Amino acid sequence: MIIDEILDRKDWLDDGYDVYNAHDFYIYCVQSMGCFGYGIGGKITAAMDYGTNEDVQNTLCDYIMEQGYNPSICEFVRSVNWIENGEYRHNLKTARLEKNIA
Repeated sequence: MIIDEILDRKDWLDDGYDVYNAHDFYIYCVQSMGCFGYGIGGKITAAMDYGTNEDVQNTLCDYIMEQGYNPSICEFVRSVNWIENGEYRHNLKTARLEKNIA
C-alpha cells in the first residue's frame, strides 16, 4: 500500500537515513494501478510527471485524508521532497549495515 511506502520513508528518516528512490516510488504507484485501477497511483504519477513537488505532496495528503489515515502524516509528507532521491538511494546496503539490519 502507498501509505506503507510513505511510513517506511518516515521510519528511515527517523533513524537518520534517506534511502528514498523517486523512481522506485513511481513504479510502486504504477503497479498499484494494476491492482486498484487508476485511482491514487495514477494521480501520484501524474503529479510526478507533470507537476511540482508541492503537487505530489498535495496528492499524497489528499490520499491520506481520503483513506482516513492520521492527518499528522501530512506534516511529514510536506517536509520532504518526493521528486528527488534521498542521499542514500544508491547505497541502501550501507545504510542497512550502519543501522544493523543487514
